[in-house]
Amino acid sequence: MPRLFIAVEVPPARAARLLSTLPAASGIRPVPAAQVHLTLHFLGESETLAGPVEAALDRIRAPAFSLQALGTGRFRSGQGAVLWAGLAPGPGLDALRTLHASVGQALADGTGIVPERRRYHPHLTLARCRPSVPESVLRGWLDAQRVLASEPWAVQRVVLFESRLSPQGPQHLVLAAWPLMPATPTPGY
Repeated sequence: MPRLFIAVEVPPARAARLLSTLPAASGIRPVPAAQVHLTLHFLGESETLAGPVEAALDRIRAPAFSLQALGTGRFRSGQGAVLWAGLAPGPGLDALRTLHASVGQALADGTGIVPERRRYHPHLTLARCRPSVPESVLRGWLDAQRVLASEPWAVQRVVLFESRLSPQGPQHLVLAAWPLMPATPTPGY
C-alpha cells in the first residue's frame, strides 16, 4: 500500500554534496540524492487520501524562501541509526516552521487529519545504518561533520509524495505539487 507524505524538495546537487561526506562503511546506506527531502507531514498508508489532501493543500498561500543545511546528528533505534543534516537558523527555518504549521492546519481543516503533537524537528535524512556499523565510525562522522554546511537553496513548492517500498529501497513519486508565492524582495536590495 502506498505511503503518503508532504515535503519540500532539496536540489539533488545540494543533496549529493551532503551525501559525499558519509563514511564508506559496510552497513551504511545513503539515501539517493534525488530522494533527499524535508518532510512537513507524514500521512501514513492510504489509497484514498490523496484526493482530499490535494483539495486541502490547494488553499495554502505561503511565500517562497531559502534554506541551508547546517550541522549533523543521528537518531538511534533498535534498527540501527539514521544520520542526518540539520538546518541553519534564521528566516528560512522560521518560514519552514510556519509552512509546516500552515500545512498542518490545512490538513486538519480539509481532511480531519490531526497533525502530530510532537515538536517538529526538520532534518535531511542522509543515511540509514545497520546496528553492525561500529560506533567509532558513526562518532567519527558526527565529529568530523559537526559544522557541515550546504549552499542555500530556494524552496519554491510543496509536494505530495507517494513512497513505495521495494527490495531496492523506497521510491518517491510526486503525486501533486503546489507552488509557493514569489518571495517579497527585501527593501533596499
